[in-house]
Amino acid sequence: MNRLFGGGRGLVSEYGECTEVLVDRTVLIALQAELGGDQAIIGAFVRNYVALLPWRVSRLHRALDNADMEDAMDAVLSLKTSSHMVGAICMDRLARELEIGIRLLPNENHLDELRPLVTHIEQYVAGTIAELESPVP
Repeated sequence: MNRLFGGGRGLVSEYGECTEVLVDRTVLIALQAELGGDQAIIGAFVRNYVALLPWRVSRLHRALDNADMEDAMDAVLSLKTSSHMVGAICMDRLARELEIGIRLLPNENHLDELRPLVTHIEQYVAGTIAELESPVP
């Protein structure tokens, strides 16, 4: 089996903390099945996600720094969607939380209130990348 796949379910605690694994590899297995079993496509998809993940999180920081509500929403939707598709369950969960936070803000002047959540997301970038790149035990 390709090194990008394997079993295991990640969990998110009721407090938003990610526990156990950060990636649900069964999502990639299902995507591979939908694509006719082509491992090369899945490998390229994962490599692209890994390459763009730090940029996506830095884009969130920039949107907050610039008090740009539209860019913040675009950035969080990009992170949420791509994370969901690759099975990065922690990133997906935290991006969903951030999206809700953005939607609940009265205006862009309050974006800075979400900085702790973006910092929290950033703490899982390296671990998510490591899990996606690690061989299956």
